[in-house]
Amino acid sequence: MSLKIWVILIVSAVYLNPLAIASISPDPLAPETPWEVNVTLQSSLYLPTPRPVQDVYFVLNESTPDMVYRIERYQADDPLILAKTAYATIEATPHDTYKLTPGALGPFPRGEDLGFTLDQWLKATGIGTYKEEDGNAATMNLTFYDLVPNGAYSVWSHTVTMPPNYTYDFSPCGASDGSQNTFRADPMGNASFNLKMEALPPSTNLSFEDFVAMYVNKTVPVTTNITWTLITIVYHSDGQTYGDDTGKFGKNAHVQGVHLMYPKPARNYQEWVEMSPMAAAAPVDEKQPGFGGLLGLVGLLSAAYIVICMRR
Repeated sequence: MSLKIWVILIVSAVYLNPLAIASISPDPLAPETPWEVNVTLQSSLYLPTPRPVQDVYFVLNESTPDMVYRIERYQADDPLILAKTAYATIEATPHDTYKLTPGALGPFPRGEDLGFTLDQWLKATGIGTYKEEDGNAATMNLTFYDLVPNGAYSVWSHTVTMPPNYTYDFSPCGASDGSQNTFRADPMGNASFNLKMEALPPSTNLSFEDFVAMYVNKTVPVTTNITWTLITIVYHSDGQTYGDDTGKFGKNAHVQGVHLMYPKPARNYQEWVEMSPMAAAAPVDEKQPGFGGLLGLVGLLSAAYIVICMRR
């Protein structure tokens, strides 16, 4: 190679190398891309894997009208059941979304008439956004329709650990004392809720492919302590909220809507289905920085060499 070619290549490398370095090194002042999720809050009946309604109950056996039952998805398609009156239970009734215990659906001793039907309860909807700016801070903006008119509500981060180690936990969104997570519906059942808060704990990084292998096809052992985070709204039938406590589920606290947060970076069910196991295991903003810059540098040097050779 001639001296002329060497000079051009060296000059190009010296001139372009800072560009490559800049593309490799992240800018400490550049903001991270926000992770924004479109939120839809509905009954747990409408999750991709439907769950029984937990906290409002219905008389299904007219021979025992003092006993009430939970409703499953297929029952909610029956107009006769949709028209039934909703009741509380006399005492707190623990959640059993996976039907792990005998009598998970009832019967339970009937409590107070809640003043609405199953159809009215299931129509409640919340829509809005949840956005994380830097992984630590978040904003939540929600609008609700068809809630219980003038009803007292609270918003919670709801963490569920799947079987075999089933547990559930509720933490107030916003301040830990529950001073920021309450709102009240208007006489038409509409409401809005807006909050700047700490980011919600993420759901376990689990791909759809791995989930199906463990829990549907059962071709691999279940990984324990797989947790899901849900945004959850609770209706308080006694008109009171309880700070950092939800109240007594079934008796005076009733989960009306949930939104399941899928493993990052997925923002919805379809993105989770399409997410590879490798993507599920990686942090949300992890990329391969600088690779394009290096390719550009190599390409420019190669082009310079080819042009010089053609002119010889």
